[in-house]
Amino acid sequence: MRKAVIYLLLIMAGVIIGLGFGGFGFNLQSDISEASATGHENHDHGSHDLETTSSGDWCVEHRVPESQCTLCNPTMVEGFKESGDWCSEHDLPESHCRLCNPRLTFPQEPLEPITAEPVTASVFFPANATGCLSDQAVIRFATEATAARVGLKVEPVLESPNSIPAEAPADIVFSEKETLALTTALRATVIRWLVEPGQNVDSGKSLVELESPDLARIKSDFKQALADWTIAEKQWRRAAELFQKNLISGAEHDDREAAEMAARSRLEGLKGQLRAVGLWEEEIAVLSSQTDVGGRWILRSPRRASVIERRVSPGEIADEGTALALLGNPDALWIEAHVRENDLSRFRVGSRVNFSADGGTLKYVSGRIIWVSQYLEPGTRTGLVRAEVLQNSSALQAHQFGRMRLIDSEKGPNLLVSKEAVQWEGCCNIVFVQEAVDRYRPRKVEIGRGDNRNYAVASGLKPGDLVVTEGSFLLKTELKKESLGAGCAGE
Repeated sequence: MRKAVIYLLLIMAGVIIGLGFGGFGFNLQSDISEASATGHENHDHGSHDLETTSSGDWCVEHRVPESQCTLCNPTMVEGFKESGDWCSEHDLPESHCRLCNPRLTFPQEPLEPITAEPVTASVFFPANATGCLSDQAVIRFATEATAARVGLKVEPVLESPNSIPAEAPADIVFSEKETLALTTALRATVIRWLVEPGQNVDSGKSLVELESPDLARIKSDFKQALADWTIAEKQWRRAAELFQKNLISGAEHDDREAAEMAARSRLEGLKGQLRAVGLWEEEIAVLSSQTDVGGRWILRSPRRASVIERRVSPGEIADEGTALALLGNPDALWIEAHVRENDLSRFRVGSRVNFSADGGTLKYVSGRIIWVSQYLEPGTRTGLVRAEVLQNSSALQAHQFGRMRLIDSEKGPNLLVSKEAVQWEGCCNIVFVQEAVDRYRPRKVEIGRGDNRNYAVASGLKPGDLVVTEGSFLLKTELKKESLGAGCAGE
């Protein structure tokens, strides 16, 4: 019991001494020269110099009050154990164990001043704050040996010879310039479909059977017009022969010629109606010899095409002009990509792109940009980019998903930093730059998409900077503790 009371008195004395010095923060920020003055530069746990730092009762190596440091003074261990203040898992007093209590702080911990500095924001990565507690902070270790024991690893900032290519999710679509709507000029009933969606068809292939009573009327009118024109044409030719022999007047000849022209005009008009219905020339040609003037007919493909979709089901009645189906040209394909706002300016009409399919054996298909949207989609903040496929597209399928990658002609150096080095500090993307073996400074960076291992760095670093990779999260954790301490001290 007496030992517990003594222990509590020692704690209170340490707190009072610490408050008298006004120190609060993380021990890694103690100045190197101060650490050297205390004799903490080169020692081990068995030969620790018990002098305190200029910050007061503080052991900068072990981050506890000097008067309570069991690693510097092992004779104090038994006292902590007898008082029940002991963490057997980490072999430290429970009140000193930061692994069990990550928020643990002491009034004696030192702190450095913090100022603000504006940083350009990134669009699709979290934007850095214009001023925060990490600006111009620094983390210092008491000795190089201490820094080595933390296990930090550093890597240089790399300089890539080429810029990071812009890319976006994309899919293959039929060229709208080569897409046809299968229509008819009559109100008709769909009897049956003769093809399936996605099927490739040759020119003249039967697509759909339709029926309309109006077709029977047009056929009948056409046959009558054909007969009328045949008679009118014979009468005109006969009148021309008689006129040449001066057997009829010029007026009678002109009447016969006008009658022939009128009959031919009506016949051609009815031919045009039959073409609009969907009959081919050879089908129209045989109508004169047919006695059947029924209302059924078959629409055929006007060219080699792929059936994109069927829009009317069997049994439905489609009004004149209704698109019964869409036909695409399998040899004319587009690549459509939804490009992020910050990359859209790099995509220009005429630029070359590559398309790589997802999960397929096709590696690349080249294309050329033919259109770039002048507006962004409000929901996704992306712009549509279209490119025509330049090479043989037989290996592609419409609605195939993949990625469009810009073959950027503007090549230039690009800085790359390991993704492991970048930490989101709460308001900024930061990396820890090694200024010396025992000194590390957080630095804000503006990052963008890079490769599988690295981010592209737009600002904040220069080639050759050494940044912490393994252990950067530990430094960020300690930096956050310092920020909390600074906030309290500033009130």
